[in-house]
Amino acid sequence: MPDSLSLRPKETAADLIRRHRRPLPALAIDIENFRARAVALCSAEVEHRSRDFQRIERTFALAFDRWLEPDCEQLGQFPHEAHAAAALVWLSHLQTHESQKRTPWSGAPFRSWREDERTAWFTKRRELWRGFVRQVERYRTVREGHIYRPTNTSP
Repeated sequence: MPDSLSLRPKETAADLIRRHRRPLPALAIDIENFRARAVALCSAEVEHRSRDFQRIERTFALAFDRWLEPDCEQLGQFPHEAHAAAALVWLSHLQTHESQKRTPWSGAPFRSWREDERTAWFTKRRELWRGFVRQVERYRTVREGHIYRPTNTSP
């Protein structure tokens, strides 16, 4: 009987990682604010993905060059982890966009922007907020569905 920790015939490192990943236990985060709660949950998922990948990397003496394979931690990730990571990317874009309203290099305070500029800013903010909420909802749906088959979703 082969050892469950050894590579199976024709098994890749990605298959090995996928086979040994463990999902993060369900978190009970009591935060009322939607954005803060989503950030806490999604950040916990992404951090767990990283720690779990590193655990497997150490256990099996795998070595990934983070310079050549910067997305190696996505190997064997669970679908809900992929949505959590995507939600954080949307949030990053949203926060960057929101900061444009308050930046000194814009040259003028938001209230003195032309009407079409403010309308364009709000339109883009709405689009970014919608993308963030959509990814958080996808994360919740997949997470609540207990679908724990790891995937390799590359952007």
